[in-house]
Amino acid sequence: MATRGSRSTRRRPGALVVAGPDPAFRRRLLQSLAGAGSFRGVEVEAGPDLERTVSALDPAVILLDVGARPDAAAFATVAGLSALGRTIVLAGAADDALAVDALRAGASGFCARDTAAALVRKAVQLVAAGEIWVGRSVMLRLIEELAARRAPQALGLAGARLTAREREIATEAARGASNKEIAYSLSISIKTVKTHLTSVFRKFGVSTRRQLGLALGEASQPGTEVG
Repeated sequence: MATRGSRSTRRRPGALVVAGPDPAFRRRLLQSLAGAGSFRGVEVEAGPDLERTVSALDPAVILLDVGARPDAAAFATVAGLSALGRTIVLAGAADDALAVDALRAGASGFCARDTAAALVRKAVQLVAAGEIWVGRSVMLRLIEELAARRAPQALGLAGARLTAREREIATEAARGASNKEIAYSLSISIKTVKTHLTSVFRKFGVSTRRQLGLALGEASQPGTEVG
């Protein structure tokens, strides 16, 4: 039995914030997310005070509509909001380059604006649980593109840390190849692949192929160290 003057310590659920410039889209999206979790749904107009407004809402998950052609300022906003809560970026299309920019800005998810409501609800639930949401086909293309375009340069930077075999395996893994596929391609055992991948992940400070692909891309940028 509660004593006089006692207060409940139950914390109210965090907000599910839907932010963007289009009020009709915000309203439809928020309505479609009913049942995605025990969140307080809140609409917020995009503007110069967006980050301050969202910060006051105690956001659990933020869905940010960046429109069809987001610019550098839009991704600066993504970075600011991602520091406040787990952010899913909604853009005009499931574009590889936009997805990369969103992830690099700190987003936890990326969806096209016309993504089915059921999938957006699933994205919200998984992102709220600490997962990353990017369409599988998009992610595979992203990793392949990053690895193909930047892995040779990145591996050059890491050459002092990786053996020749580790370089081969890192490149294949970043492109999405399975351990079995790598073993077959290089005529080695799956156990050997696993051993080398463990070493590569440790040297790059990552734990998944997706992170390895992104790390290889980042490593090719001037001034970025691989460790």
